[in-house]
Amino acid sequence: MNQKDAIILPKFSNHSLRHTFTTRMCEAGVNIKAMQEILGHADAETTMDTYAEETKELIKSELINFEEFFERNSKHSKEQLIV
Repeated sequence: MNQKDAIILPKFSNHSLRHTFTTRMCEAGVNIKAMQEILGHADAETTMDTYAEETKELIKSELINFEEFFERNSKHSKEQLIV
């Protein structure tokens, strides 16, 4: 490969890679205690304090799913009562 074909990557640090990795674990729903162990944090609170921003959208999504679950089940329960 010559100089002309070189691909220049943006500057990034090991910390940014670690942050991205942890954000993806949050998005995937990895258990917080498992994340704590993987990241080497002394307690889960450290993990959550450091990566809380990444979990806000996930929490919002989970609460919407939770609400929809109850809406579906309450409709199903009402239908059973009518029959």
